[in-house]
Amino acid sequence: MRIAVHGLLWGNGVLHMKTTANFGERLLSESVSAAEDGRPVDCLEVPDAAALNAKLAQENARLARERDLLRMVIDNLPDYIYAKDKQGRFVLNNQAHAEDLGAKSPAEMKGKSDGDFFPRELAEQFRADEQKIVATGEPVVNQEQYKSRPGDRSGKKRWSVSSKVLWRDADGNILGTVGITRDIHEIKLAQEALRQSEEKLREFTTQLEYSNRELQDFAYVASHDLQEPLRKIVVFGERLKEKSGESLAAESRDYLERMQKAAARMQTLINDLLAFSRVTTKAHPFAPVDLAEIAHEVVNDLEARMEQVKGRVEIGGLPVIDAEKLQMRQLLQNLIGNALKFRKPEEPPVVKVAARKFSDEAGRELCELTVSDNGIGFDEKYLDRIFNVFQRLHTRGEYEGTGMGLAIVKKIAVHHGGDITAKSKPGGGATFILTLPAAHSKNKETHNE
Repeated sequence: MRIAVHGLLWGNGVLHMKTTANFGERLLSESVSAAEDGRPVDCLEVPDAAALNAKLAQENARLARERDLLRMVIDNLPDYIYAKDKQGRFVLNNQAHAEDLGAKSPAEMKGKSDGDFFPRELAEQFRADEQKIVATGEPVVNQEQYKSRPGDRSGKKRWSVSSKVLWRDADGNILGTVGITRDIHEIKLAQEALRQSEEKLREFTTQLEYSNRELQDFAYVASHDLQEPLRKIVVFGERLKEKSGESLAAESRDYLERMQKAAARMQTLINDLLAFSRVTTKAHPFAPVDLAEIAHEVVNDLEARMEQVKGRVEIGGLPVIDAEKLQMRQLLQNLIGNALKFRKPEEPPVVKVAARKFSDEAGRELCELTVSDNGIGFDEKYLDRIFNVFQRLHTRGEYEGTGMGLAIVKKIAVHHGGDITAKSKPGGGATFILTLPAAHSKNKETHNE
């Protein structure tokens, strides 16, 4: 060990002797002092060389471990990490960045600049960004770029996003810039695909709304305009039957009866079309509706039919919900009426109406209304079909109707922000399940669509 004395310094009555001990490549500074009375000490106590070397070795090992950990982290990140000096030359890169720029290893990139890998215009843009960072200290954050990768010979461009910050040492001196770039090409493609899908969906929704308005207008106008000529057919048919019915031949009377029955069916169909179109075109604001009261009114209206088929309707506890009263009445009348109609010939129909309130995951209070029966049921493979307009699972000779009843129920449910489904099997009865919001916001009002 070599000890060199650099000078003597007095301070606070203490003589400080600064020495340096040279251990290979590292300088270890030590200070020793004389006695407080200023007398020199007899000898200098210098730490043991072996202890100093051991301490130095531990420190070097710690730094090596930290360096290796940092290197492992940046080399295993999929993002491109790099550091440049103030002249724009690479001093650090991770493996992902080296491969992206077509280099075999980070070591191959040291001392090179963006001009060695990118087109001149792009390299100058990067250099300008970094010079601005050095001059102002302001970072570049999330700068999106669409460029070809130097390591990709196909020349295809990809989207990436970069952020760069100022690089300073412990004393605050500016050394250069540090940056990180992430490939976001797949994300951008997904975002673009989503944007296009949303745009197409908006266009489709607009077209669908327009078509629905046209269909509703057509249904209303056509049904309304057909009422008068149909009424004349019915009236003149009745007059012909009254005045000349006895004198008509049997075949002519048969034709007249068929005409009158067809006119009656047409009148029912027109009325159903009007009811379907009025669900939205003639809607009224929602208000508290007592479903129990509505259900009992419907049962009273159907009393004659119930006596005819010897059926009964059991009404459970039904709540009060925000709805349109007339539409709720129509909904229950269609469902209970269907339950009485599609009965088993050998068994009196029993219809049960029940409801319960519950909250969904979003905390909304909902009402589940069920109408079940012991009738003929249906195959659930036809579940979607039965709620469409003019759809029937049976012939008109088997069961009367226009195929509009459940379509109207479905439209009323949707208009109230709900939905309807059913559970059934052939010969096992059916249960229709409606889910409706129990309450609507105070400022929510229905309107013509």
